[in-house]
Amino acid sequence: MQRPGSFGWLLAGQAVSAIGSQVTFMALPLIAVVTLNASPGEMGLLGALDNLPYLLFGLAVGSLVDRHRRRSLMMIADLTRAAAVVSIPVVFIFHGISFAHLCVVAFAVGIGNIVFDVACQAQLPDLVEQDRLVGANGALQTSTGIASLAAPGLVGVFIATVGAPVAMLVDAFSYLLSAGSLVMVRRCAGREPEPKESGTSPGAEIKQGLVAVLRDRRLVGLAGAGAFVSIGMNAAFAVLIHDLSNVVGLGSLGIGLVFFTFAVCAALGALAASQLAARAMVGRCLMVGPLLGGLGLVVFALAGRIAAPGVLLVHVGAALAGAGLLAQQSLAAGLRQSLAPEEMRGRILGTLRFAEWGVMPLGSLIGGAVGEVAGTGAALVVSACWVAVAALWVVVTPLRGLRVVPQADPDSQTDPAQTDPVTR
Repeated sequence: MQRPGSFGWLLAGQAVSAIGSQVTFMALPLIAVVTLNASPGEMGLLGALDNLPYLLFGLAVGSLVDRHRRRSLMMIADLTRAAAVVSIPVVFIFHGISFAHLCVVAFAVGIGNIVFDVACQAQLPDLVEQDRLVGANGALQTSTGIASLAAPGLVGVFIATVGAPVAMLVDAFSYLLSAGSLVMVRRCAGREPEPKESGTSPGAEIKQGLVAVLRDRRLVGLAGAGAFVSIGMNAAFAVLIHDLSNVVGLGSLGIGLVFFTFAVCAALGALAASQLAARAMVGRCLMVGPLLGGLGLVVFALAGRIAAPGVLLVHVGAALAGAGLLAQQSLAAGLRQSLAPEEMRGRILGTLRFAEWGVMPLGSLIGGAVGEVAGTGAALVVSACWVAVAALWVVVTPLRGLRVVPQADPDSQTDPAQTDPVTR
């Protein structure tokens, strides 16, 4: 891994941006509720708009990433998100603010998120060596995850001091710092070459990305497993805070400590994934990770409902879920990048992001609906089932036999016009 070179600057920029994003994550709904008296339905709409671009534009962004310089797209995404976020304090100070404006900002930030995410995933194999991809992905996910989970306490104090609209200036500044880190990446890694002209339309390129994924059963397995984990975890998060507060009886500090346990064990899980990949245990880790994650959610569901210390159970659940899911996600990210040939990396990764993250709103709806009808404990058990079933996508595909992270097969995508799926 090239630290403190190109990858080190990317890692630092993402950690800072994750902290800043926590301000908007907390401030945007606070403005909607406190300032604009938004209804629960409006709050649901506001929350959905952030993830909606993954469903609407996931496939198109993959084609965009393959047509343009990836670091340039990442910088444009950072600057776009900064402009969207900074518009809230500006409009609030000078003209007042509306719920429609909040929705536009949430949607614009969501678009920037997917462009940056797919471009970053496609760029990473150019910044680190092949055998370091799993560790690099683990470092990125761990640093941003820990920053996201450790920041809320300080962010809450900051918002209470200066007000939610003004506090969002911090997030805008963090996006500018992220863009600055990309300038340093370019200085360390050199100027990115201009992508080759494909000679095909964006629609045809989107089809190529879909076909490329369907032709490789390993990628199909990663997409299916990722989608089930996304549905399960978003269903769980839809009811988890409510469950920890009302069933287990934790306050804000106690809930924060649970998420801190999740973050620490997630870091350990990502580190373990790198070690397991080096020891030729990739397939096993991909299977065991979701099972541990599902078990962790079941332990959450038991807290406050059986004759055992609820506080102890929720920390055990957080440890199992954090370690298992981050191990699986780190390996899956490295596999996605390794299996995608460079010339089609954006299209393939965009297709996979569409499949894996486009379903997140569905998970939230499932968790909320089950929680409303049968209680939060039942919702957590249902969430656990979704996460655990992700392991079946590994069992029924060639992923189960993987020992190491493979190299991309250049011949596997030489004819994207072929639409007949092939087994592998």
